[in-house]
Amino acid sequence: MNLLTEPLFLMSMAIFCGHYLGKVSIARLKLGVSGTLFASMGLSRLVYGLFVAPYEPAVASATGDVPFYAVRVIQNGFVDKAYFDFFLLLFMASVGLMAAKDVSKVFNGRSVGNGRDDGIVGGIVGNGVKFLLLAVIITVTGAGAACLLFGLVGSLSSLTRGLDMRALTGLYAGALTSSPGLGVALESAARMFADPSSPAARAAQASVGMGYAVAYPFSVIIVITSMQVLPQLFDLGVQPDLQPDKQPDLQLDLQLDFRAGLGAHEQARPEAKAAPFCMAGIALVSLVGYLLGSVSIPLGSAGRIGLGTTGGVLVAALVLGNLDRLQMDPRALSVTKQVALHYFLAYVGLNYGHQAVAAMAGPNATLVLVGILTTITSIAAGVLFGRYVLKMDWVILSGAICGSMTSTPGLGAALEATGRNETAGAYGSTYPLGLLCKVVIVLLLSRMVM
Repeated sequence: MNLLTEPLFLMSMAIFCGHYLGKVSIARLKLGVSGTLFASMGLSRLVYGLFVAPYEPAVASATGDVPFYAVRVIQNGFVDKAYFDFFLLLFMASVGLMAAKDVSKVFNGRSVGNGRDDGIVGGIVGNGVKFLLLAVIITVTGAGAACLLFGLVGSLSSLTRGLDMRALTGLYAGALTSSPGLGVALESAARMFADPSSPAARAAQASVGMGYAVAYPFSVIIVITSMQVLPQLFDLGVQPDLQPDKQPDLQLDLQLDFRAGLGAHEQARPEAKAAPFCMAGIALVSLVGYLLGSVSIPLGSAGRIGLGTTGGVLVAALVLGNLDRLQMDPRALSVTKQVALHYFLAYVGLNYGHQAVAAMAGPNATLVLVGILTTITSIAAGVLFGRYVLKMDWVILSGAICGSMTSTPGLGAALEATGRNETAGAYGSTYPLGLLCKVVIVLLLSRMVM
């Protein structure tokens, strides 16, 4: 049974099954890349229930003969966090390098679909304000929904069994897929006690972590599914046949058509080709990204805030990707992005899948519902406000929504659905704003419930 708990074996099996699951069409809707997430969650529940769960009492009491693999999975999950960090880093680096040349399109008047030219300054101001407003609307709406629903559930004592109000901050961070927000919530919970390592402080942090754990997996599922289903359901202006793996061919066709209009002489002119792939470039982006992510800004008694590894690598890739020596073939970067994304989603599903299913049937099942409704409310507010008030094209809006929620899996699904690099540019532009808004809100919630 040891083979069935090996990380690479499980992730590869989840991706294989998820590939075909994502192709299943129901009422013209397909899961796409979400298939890997759902397959890995199902596999996690099955393997954990059959080969790991029976040993939980023995591991808890430190008695009996327990296989090494069961101890490892119970203590650290199916897949080590190093895999998560590696695939997330690779995904963000490739996405950022692909989108580097398109970031300017997000900020100028000719970005996507609006057919006008407002000038560089006007475009930066206009879209910059839109990104800020969208980040505020999504995060504040989510906080309001979380507080309202959490308070309603808290009044139903027969269902909550002594619900700890301190779980609210973790639930909010999980519902908006914010790992930095969770870190701030845990730190705030510990600071409320004279001794941050006391049993009372650890109990407060456990409540925060529980709220995050029951909300995060379902939030990831909802964000990913929304990015792929919403444009199909509501005809949000995305060309369904424009997939990332087809994009380079379409671009080549357009280039050939353009050259044909200029004449045979221009058509035959050779073009400088980007390097197929540059491993040194990926390493440089990762190194600079780590350095950027390690920089944090002090907020006084409220703690510190920084981009973290995810945000740092993305910003580094968007900036360095404009250097000629780091220009790479989009097809090579697209392959790298797809591989990293699928393994990243497999990690999330395998490590959180069995917990998510168990939470639905446990004493915290009502919190699962609160987290789900909070996520749905946040996305709905972003779609309605961004589409009908800010008049944003879905290619930009989908990336901006994921950036406001700092949802990397959501970005992967949005890129697959739109097939446009401008989506990643909008994500990178909104990510810092969404991160800052959520950290401030988590700090406010912590003071309210602690």
